[in-house]
Amino acid sequence: MPLPDILSTVDPNLVYLGLLVSLWSVVTIVYTPGTIIGEILSAIFTLATLAVLVNMPTNWPAVLLIAMGVASFLAVPFLSLRWARFADLGLILQVIGGLLLFSNDAVVSPIIILATVMMAWAYHRLVLMPVLRRHIAAGSADEIVQLVGARGRVTTHLDPVGTIYVNGETWTARSSEPITEGTEVLVTDKVGLELRVEKAKRDEQATNAALN
Repeated sequence: MPLPDILSTVDPNLVYLGLLVSLWSVVTIVYTPGTIIGEILSAIFTLATLAVLVNMPTNWPAVLLIAMGVASFLAVPFLSLRWARFADLGLILQVIGGLLLFSNDAVVSPIIILATVMMAWAYHRLVLMPVLRRHIAAGSADEIVQLVGARGRVTTHLDPVGTIYVNGETWTARSSEPITEGTEVLVTDKVGLELRVEKAKRDEQATNAALN
């Protein structure tokens, strides 16, 4: 029997599950970058699933709906953790796409669709989100280490809030005293997206020397 004929007889439930696994493996990679083996396996699995779909009575707009639903979760690491509550709406697209995935007699079981939606929600909330939070926390800690003690220059007058240029980036900064534009400052802390700074020592020394 030719390969296309064999593929066309595959259980549509298995194909639907394969499609979801391949798409959610991409989500997993985005939330846990650097796992090269996982990325290779995901690519192989995705190509295999597409090969099966091509040889079945596939409703490609439904595939697109499922992909868009899963893609809503992909946006969370690039936007904000607050986006996660809106990403859950992508599960609705996953349900619609699953129900319309095939034409003719190939039908995905609604029970399986409901079960996979519940599993996807639980996997994202209970597994991926904690991993992402730890990753963000580790990145923030590294960023604080790099910033605290670094010297920058005031680009907008601090009184008490303005902006400074440090480590190749412009940051909002706060100082306990007014600091004029162009003055060199020292980063003492990072609170959220705002830096705490003070006038750099050598600027103070230079000022004292000028007064004397």
